[in-house]
Amino acid sequence: MKAPALFSLVVALIFTAPPVLAQEADASVGEEIIMNAWANSEDCNRDNATELSFSEVAADTDVLIGQCVSLAGYWYGRGIFRSEKDALRKGSLFKPHMLGKRIGLYANWEMIGDPPSEPRWQRIVGRVGRCETQWPGAMMVMGFCHYTGGPILLVSEVIFENERGGR
Repeated sequence: MKAPALFSLVVALIFTAPPVLAQEADASVGEEIIMNAWANSEDCNRDNATELSFSEVAADTDVLIGQCVSLAGYWYGRGIFRSEKDALRKGSLFKPHMLGKRIGLYANWEMIGDPPSEPRWQRIVGRVGRCETQWPGAMMVMGFCHYTGGPILLVSEVIFENERGGR
């Protein structure tokens, strides 16, 4: 398919399929375009989240899918990373070799604010998901999962920490 025809197809799909802004409880069953998603802070918050290490969530195990967790790492862009060095690598948000070193983030950005312009040590609360299985009926998923796969966190709360390892 030539580039102009492909572009026309994508534009047609965008304008014919309804965009969806959804919390994690709103399952996609049709051919929606997922624009963003997040977890409900009434159901998943710092008081009821299971505190896990970054590595436990980044391992992308089926047993964690849907669980409310709290983890810390370096928040940068639409991801959280194992280290500051990983966050700053070229292509850190989408390169396949970064699996296990990053977790994609979906959040109500208006509520929690834009991601930091430099990597920042941060504790984040949310529900664990996976790009490949989170929205099975979606025609298109924007954001982190549009470019890559792997574990994601549907963010419900950001807990600002003053320094690495401390609150």
